[in-house]
Amino acid sequence: MTRRILCTACLLMLACAHGRSAEQKALLERADCAELLRAADAARAAGDPDLAADLAAACPQDRLSALLDRSPPAEALLWCGRARAALLKPACEAGRVSALAAQLHPHLTVGPPDPSTPVEPLLAAALEQAGKDLNFSWQSDNPDVVVGRLNVVLDHATNSTVAVVPDAKGNKQRIPATQHRFVARAEAQVELSGKTRTLRAAEEARDLTWEAAPRQAVAAKFEPAVPAPEELKKRAALAWLRNLAKALAASPPENVDLSDVKGCVAYGFSLNLAAGDPGAAAAGLGEPAKVAACEKLLGEPAGAGIPVP
Repeated sequence: MTRRILCTACLLMLACAHGRSAEQKALLERADCAELLRAADAARAAGDPDLAADLAAACPQDRLSALLDRSPPAEALLWCGRARAALLKPACEAGRVSALAAQLHPHLTVGPPDPSTPVEPLLAAALEQAGKDLNFSWQSDNPDVVVGRLNVVLDHATNSTVAVVPDAKGNKQRIPATQHRFVARAEAQVELSGKTRTLRAAEEARDLTWEAAPRQAVAAKFEPAVPAPEELKKRAALAWLRNLAKALAASPPENVDLSDVKGCVAYGFSLNLAAGDPGAAAAGLGEPAKVAACEKLLGEPAGAGIPVP
C-alpha cells in the first residue's frame, strides 16, 4: 500500500506542470483520504501548493473523520496535519486535536535540576503506578523535563452542619454533626517551553461525624471514614503526575526522544509552539538533522517537514 501511494505521488509530481493526468483524476475520484493526503504531502514537498490543496480538498470530511477514528493518536494527528499543511487552514476540530494530543504520550524522562537529588518517595510511587501509561521514566542526569521538589501537604478542616442519619429503627433523623474535609495538595515547579511554572494538584475526601443522640436513638460516629493520610498524599502525587502529562501534551519539549512516531509528532508540536505558527513544523522549521530523521521515520518525502496540526 505504501509503495502504491508513493508511486502515485511520483506520477502526480511529474504531471503537475501539464494539467491533471488520468492517474491524478482517478486519485481525486477515489477520494481515498490516506492516498490523497500522502499525495498532497508529496506535491507540497515538490513545490506545487495548488495541487496539494486540490488533493487535500478532495478528502471529504466524513472520510477524514473515519480515518482518524481507525488511527492511533499519533497517526491521526499526522492526518490532520497533512490536511492542514495542504489546505493552509485547520481540517480537524480543535477539540479533536487537543484530545488526540492528550493521548499521544511520547516517551519523556523527568528528573531533578541537580543529578545528585534522589526522587521523592511519593513521586517514585506515582511513576511506578502510572509511568508506563504516561510513558514517563525517572532520569537524574540530563532529563527531558526538569522538575523541582514535589511538596505534598495534608490539610484537615472542620465545620458544623446538620446530618440526616438513620436511627435504631432505620428512620431518618436530623442531628447536629461535624463535617471533616481532608485535602492533600501537591505542587512542584516544572520547566515548560523554557519557562518555570508551578503545577498543582489536590485530592480531597469528606465525611461526617456526630455524637450520640439518645432521645432520637442515634448511635455516635466518632471517626470520619476517609483514606489514611499517606494514601491521600499518594493520590495527590498521582494527580500531579497526570497534570504534568496534560501540561506536556500542550507544551512538549524540543528535546523529546525522536526514535518513534510519537516523539516526532511531539517534536513537531514543540516547533509550532516555539515559532507561534501552526505551520512551522510542516514548513521544515527546526534542526535539519532532526527534521530529516523524522521525515524518514514518518515516511514523508524530503521537504515535507513534520505535518502536525
